[in-house]
Amino acid sequence: MISIKWRLTGLFVVMTGLSLLLFWVGESVRMASDQQKIDYGVIFLAVCLPAGVVYFYTNQLSRRMEKLHFATRRIARGDFEHIQLSDSTDELGQFTTELNSLSRHVEMIVQNGTQEAYKMETILAGMQEGVVAVDHVGRVVLVNAAAERIFERQGMNKELKYLLELTYDSELEHLVRRVLLGQLLSATRETHIAQRTVQSQINPILSGQGQVRGAVIVIHDVTELRRLVQMRTEFVANVSHELRTPLTSIKGFVETLLDGAAADPSLRDRFLKIIQAETLRLQRLIEDLLTLAHFEGRDNRIGVSSGKVSYVQKAYETIKPVILSFAQAKGIIVEVDIPENLPSMLIGENLLSQLLLNLLENAVKFTTEGRVWLHAYVSKEHIHLEFGDTGCGIPEEMLPRIFERFYRVDKARSREQGGTGLGLSIVKHMLEDIGGQISVTSQLGVGTVFTCDLPRA
Repeated sequence: MISIKWRLTGLFVVMTGLSLLLFWVGESVRMASDQQKIDYGVIFLAVCLPAGVVYFYTNQLSRRMEKLHFATRRIARGDFEHIQLSDSTDELGQFTTELNSLSRHVEMIVQNGTQEAYKMETILAGMQEGVVAVDHVGRVVLVNAAAERIFERQGMNKELKYLLELTYDSELEHLVRRVLLGQLLSATRETHIAQRTVQSQINPILSGQGQVRGAVIVIHDVTELRRLVQMRTEFVANVSHELRTPLTSIKGFVETLLDGAAADPSLRDRFLKIIQAETLRLQRLIEDLLTLAHFEGRDNRIGVSSGKVSYVQKAYETIKPVILSFAQAKGIIVEVDIPENLPSMLIGENLLSQLLLNLLENAVKFTTEGRVWLHAYVSKEHIHLEFGDTGCGIPEEMLPRIFERFYRVDKARSREQGGTGLGLSIVKHMLEDIGGQISVTSQLGVGTVFTCDLPRA
């Protein structure tokens, strides 16, 4: 292999010798012919011939170098096409081979990086948790869609520069600064955004030498978790209260009877009737709790809608004596409009009877005078049941909560009439488990209408 420097040196020596040879030949011819004037043709030939050869060679060399220059610029732009140059064993040939190898290596790195970036972007986009990454000075370098949604920053036109522009939480930014400075190994911050509760976990990003190069903040929307914890706490408190009230009453009357009141027949009978009523109230409460647990249990949900069908008319006939006797005792008219050709529904007959009983009993219970009604309509996919009354109505601000367990609009009146506060919650769970739904409209002093949509069989 002959290197370029030796080729150029050899070419220079050969061309210089050729020039001297041509000049010497010209001089020899002039002296032999006794010419006194200079032969410019020989001089021209002695200068231009070597110059032309050198120019041709250097021009070829320049073209090869230009190709390499354009090839490196192409690689810098991300075009990794193979470089085609004439086979050569000199330095430029070796450089071309190495450049092609480098191009393939960089192409593989770029492809792998692109795949990893796409994979990471897909993972971040699919995460329910928000993820925000900042560099060592606190500048935002990454925000996923969940974080933008949690902090309500979707569709922002400007690019975020600092964390405060995203969160508007100076305390969170202060914790991030402390983590970046190494003052904290990690930190947790819980804040309230609109109607949501958000928990942020901050962890440092460390280099190979253990230096803090940034931080990543993982944001969890814990609103539902906090709501469930609150519901559990309220549920335990409500159950304890609902059980304690009748038990206290029973205990008090039993102690009174044991203290001698049993000797008085009138007192004994009155106290025993109260104890019986409170016992039945406890029984209804426990039965409702077991029913609610049955509907909320995952293992039992399949059984709720396991292909059983029923008819509204047949279910109503089952509960008709109970409702009519209750309504007649209060002087309330019960109107029932159920078409004879009404299709069957995807719900067991016992469950449908319980649904009708709960809603009609509530309607009669909270109606002092007037009427209650049950109307049935059919659509393409559902059967609509409308339960209405001309009772006292429900305040608008209380409507969103009436399906909560143990929630009562009028607590004193509901307990007085023997309600457990679980009927509407049971109905809602029952309908949700079969793919139906329930809605309510009400007006104070006018009445309330519940509408149930049940899937057709």
